[in-house]
Amino acid sequence: MADQSMVSAKPGVNSKWYNAIDPITKLLMILDMALLSFSSTNLLFQGGLIFVATGLLLFSKLSSTTVKALGFSLFLILTMLVIQGLFYSRNQTLLFSIVGIKFYKEGLLYAMTLGSRVLVIILATGFFMVTTSISENAKYLEQSGLSYKTVYVLMSVCYILPEIMRNMRKIQMAQKVRGTNPQKSMLQKLKSILPVLIPLVIKTLDQSMARSISLQLRGFDNPHRTVLKVENRYHWVTGMHLGLSFLAIILIGWKIWTKINGLF
Repeated sequence: MADQSMVSAKPGVNSKWYNAIDPITKLLMILDMALLSFSSTNLLFQGGLIFVATGLLLFSKLSSTTVKALGFSLFLILTMLVIQGLFYSRNQTLLFSIVGIKFYKEGLLYAMTLGSRVLVIILATGFFMVTTSISENAKYLEQSGLSYKTVYVLMSVCYILPEIMRNMRKIQMAQKVRGTNPQKSMLQKLKSILPVLIPLVIKTLDQSMARSISLQLRGFDNPHRTVLKVENRYHWVTGMHLGLSFLAIILIGWKIWTKINGLF
């Protein structure tokens, strides 16, 4: 039985620009942006990286998950500004005071640098998450020569974990509707997890069995399994991989050299 593990992905009229970038290139872009952010403490440079990462995200597509992650990161940055502005060990220069609470320049600059790095990583990772689907990763790994069984094992984790979370929410909602285990304190909330685990495990095993039967019926383990090959839609793959990898090596080497020589 033929198994269409790779769906035709030839770029068409409605193809987006980010669809021409392979997943490995996107991951290398995240790595390079993170390394660039950690290679400098200049806030203007950090602002430039944030601008580029924001542009990548805005010109692709924005998901609710990314917005939530950005909201959490902004809360984290605000917390860092307060803590470091007050208690940073190298605080010397008083910047301003609010009702007797003194904020220092060194701590605020340090917190802004850390916060900028967090934003760069979250924005760049968000770009990868919203522009790369699980099926696209699976197709690329199989195109790269990885066994389809290995690809399935790796990608199944990405499918199963969200499925488990959905099942858990459904079970908790069902128990809440039935009026069982009203959760008031933190201890009660922890105790309420135990009654959820048994139906959750049963539901997960049942879905795994159904998935296994479906794969067998589709000839997944057939020794004569055939795969439909498609035209590669990615551009400049080798050049992008080499260039971004070389940049990453340079940045890592630069950071090690500056640490050894005590420049930062």
